[in-house]
Amino acid sequence: MISLLDDAVAAFLETVSERALDEPLLALLRAQGFEQVQPTHGPTEFGKDIVAQKGGEQWAFQSKAGNIGQSAWREITGQLDELRLSNYAGPGFDPSLPRQPVLVTTGRLTGNAPLLATEYKKRAQERGEPGLDVWGKDELLARLSGHANAVLRGSIDGALLSILGAVERDDASMDAVELFARRWDAFPTDYLLGLGIIEAALVCERLKQRERLDLACHAALSLVRAAWAGTHDAPSARVAADAGGALFEAYARDLWTDCGERLLRRRGLVAVSDYAAWATYPIRCLRIAELLGLLALRAQQEDDPFADEVADWLSQFISRQPGTTHPMGERFAVSFIPPVLLLSRRRPGVARMLLTQTAVWLCDRNDNGNLGLGDTGAVPEEEIARVFGSAFEHVKLRPQKISHLASIALDLAALCRFRRLYGDIRNDLLAVDVVPRVLRCPDSADQYKITGEGNRWELNPTYPDEIPRTGALGPAHHTEAERSRHLMRQGRPWDLLAVSSALRDRHFVAAMAQFI
Repeated sequence: MISLLDDAVAAFLETVSERALDEPLLALLRAQGFEQVQPTHGPTEFGKDIVAQKGGEQWAFQSKAGNIGQSAWREITGQLDELRLSNYAGPGFDPSLPRQPVLVTTGRLTGNAPLLATEYKKRAQERGEPGLDVWGKDELLARLSGHANAVLRGSIDGALLSILGAVERDDASMDAVELFARRWDAFPTDYLLGLGIIEAALVCERLKQRERLDLACHAALSLVRAAWAGTHDAPSARVAADAGGALFEAYARDLWTDCGERLLRRRGLVAVSDYAAWATYPIRCLRIAELLGLLALRAQQEDDPFADEVADWLSQFISRQPGTTHPMGERFAVSFIPPVLLLSRRRPGVARMLLTQTAVWLCDRNDNGNLGLGDTGAVPEEEIARVFGSAFEHVKLRPQKISHLASIALDLAALCRFRRLYGDIRNDLLAVDVVPRVLRCPDSADQYKITGEGNRWELNPTYPDEIPRTGALGPAHHTEAERSRHLMRQGRPWDLLAVSSALRDRHFVAAMAQFI
């Protein structure tokens, strides 16, 4: 089992990008007793991606992905000079302490680079300057899994290797990732900030290599959820949640790079030989819209114009791909929240169209003898049977008239102030006897857990026939003190959206309203 773990870590180091390495490297340092660990990557880093302290010394790290040959070494010597000599790195960096600069690379020094590195360190020593240590692939492998006290030795219980094996067999799913992520809920703080983040990074990178960026994003969102479920009020929860958010952004941006003109074409998401596309096409559409919506809303919080770029592309995608309005089951109800929130101000016509056609789809699935949509916990076989099986005698399912999607459609229409659309959705749902439902969660760790004992379903909330001119909509999940939730008080509404996407069965109205 140890050999399998080493192989998994080695494969991770061979493929991980420089920015996706940030969070597991930070976690590794925390797990090895470094203090004041802070990322400094950015325009004012002065050669330092991470700073930390240990043993009365000030450590500074510059990280690179892949092998470093002679030409690459020459290109980074300026950064290495700043890493060793500059006294600037933002708060947390103490220039008065003895300094330990480290170049971290997921590969090795190759060609003439080892000779140049030796010469570089010798010159520094002759001048009485701080030297330079190099942590290459072998050193990282040893610190992660190769030593008896390595960080990932705490993972040798089979769970990590099981999910990595499932990914390799193409058996991974949202449910499998979420189930694995539940283990992080019980991690002590130091385990979550070290082992938990590194596990998440390993799983994300393996999923990326299997071309499942959607599940890589899902694993990162599950880390955000677990950060608050395990520690809730602890200061470390913010650090772990930030790590999950950064991992999500790294892999969602990888997804974004694949979203060009091809996906806007009629068959851009469907291969000629893809015989299962009648079921998988709408899922792909909705997951792309959901994850890009979350990515853009994260940028919107920072007033980053990147949010507008994503919104422009996403509005075209939704307009051209009808699969975005045809959810295969209730587990995809939360998929509509991020794109509608993103487009409600920038492209309200597209947001209105998305809600309108989705409501029509939901009502059609519950009319004329159809079987409704599979519940949030339904297996894919049931989801498919409900959407396509009403015409076949061998399908014996009873109609499913209770719908989380119904409540999300009403809530989004109300928050966006689509008055006429809200009234139409309300009337149509009544006409086909669909009963909206919401999961009511207390402001405790239960709101971040699939099995929270304080969570309870509320059937048929008291939705009015039309949106009031003033005040809240009326249902309890609108009028109660949603804005007093812990994460709302912390100014982290995006994290609540991440919880919704990770667990699939709940939504938080105050967080949604914050983005509108």
